[in-house]
Amino acid sequence: MAFIPKPNSGVLWPNEKKQSPNQPDVRGDLFLAKDMLMSLMDKEPGNLVKIAISGWRKEIIFKDCISLSASEPYVKTQDQAAPPKRTPDDIEDIPF
Repeated sequence: MAFIPKPNSGVLWPNEKKQSPNQPDVRGDLFLAKDMLMSLMDKEPGNLVKIAISGWRKEIIFKDCISLSASEPYVKTQDQAAPPKRTPDDIEDIPF
């Protein structure tokens, strides 16, 4: 059975450094859904596109690896902002 990656996911595997100590410690692939990538490209000004990446240490087929998930960067909206701090005047207005 062939490996079918989930959209916006990937895996980093340990890299055996055979030719040079400058080789990366881990290597792998990240599979991005085209619709998410195109949406991010339309939203971001300039040449850089920011993608949020999360990772989990796992063991797959007896090998340690880091499982990855990609998503749009988290943006705190006005609705999610912390409630305004109360002042002593606010407390006097409470009817109890």
